[in-house]
Amino acid sequence: MIKLKYSRIIIIGSGPSGCTSSIYTCRSNLKPIILTGKIIGGQLNNTYSLDNWPSIINIKGSDFTLKLINQLKNFNIEMYFDFIYNVNFLNKPFILIGEKFFYYSIFIIISTGCHYNVFNIKFQLKYVNKNISNCAICDGSFYKNKKICIIGGGESFFENLFYLKKLISFKILFIRNKFFKSNFNLIKKFFSIINSYFFIKLNIFLIEILGDDFNIFYIKIKNFFNLKINIIYIDGLFIFIGSVSNSKIFLGQLKIKKNFLLTKKYQLYKKTITSINYIFASGDVQDYIYKQAITSSSSGCVTYFDLIKYYNKFYN
Repeated sequence: MIKLKYSRIIIIGSGPSGCTSSIYTCRSNLKPIILTGKIIGGQLNNTYSLDNWPSIINIKGSDFTLKLINQLKNFNIEMYFDFIYNVNFLNKPFILIGEKFFYYSIFIIISTGCHYNVFNIKFQLKYVNKNISNCAICDGSFYKNKKICIIGGGESFFENLFYLKKLISFKILFIRNKFFKSNFNLIKKFFSIINSYFFIKLNIFLIEILGDDFNIFYIKIKNFFNLKINIIYIDGLFIFIGSVSNSKIFLGQLKIKKNFLLTKKYQLYKKTITSINYIFASGDVQDYIYKQAITSSSSGCVTYFDLIKYYNKFYN
């Protein structure tokens, strides 16, 4: 038997963006439903330490998301630990199909976030919230004066590298191809900052990660030009091979460009509306530039103010 759940507002996602939207809507006594997804708190759970959030000196990412969820519980919000795997936005009310329940609503806030691309290598996920990182701004400060390895070759590789160059003394750069996959200006800037603290290798592939239960100590790499294998000691590993927003289930329903949901960013009180009215997008699922927890949270706040304008018109 199919179990149906209804609310005028349903929020998909429980990261900083989804939680912020939920808090604002609850304070307006609108009683939304929030669907957490598979990972409660989203990508922030994979952050070993968070120290760039105002008023917080240092906190583990998973502890921070627990605080967010506890704050939601304080508002007695209707929350379901469910993962949405299909939607129907072509008719009203909008229908969401989850692993546990079916949901239908008039207003939807999509805060499904994004995920970082990873290598298909054994034990990589084991060290993700330890000394493997995909975000220089989030974790770079923990590796001052240490030896790190940076893998990539595209635009995200260069953007993060320019931040890390000021913090970390010795950097080993592994480029996955024979050439860089980025625009010429970034490449030109890269070669202008190279010094003796950079060690660069082209056409390198990571084939194995070696460590104990807590940290990586060595990585095994292979040069696909001469097939030579090396083992290198490192203190940390940064992998910048791009990120993908969690928008796959909305294909054919909403307008998407380069995996990110398109919104009406330049229209007043419509900045977070998607290609369908009454469906809003906030956080990293539509943000292809900043990708920070705090900008994601502020996006959730903006979404609430966009939504409330339409909500009041619809029900008054």
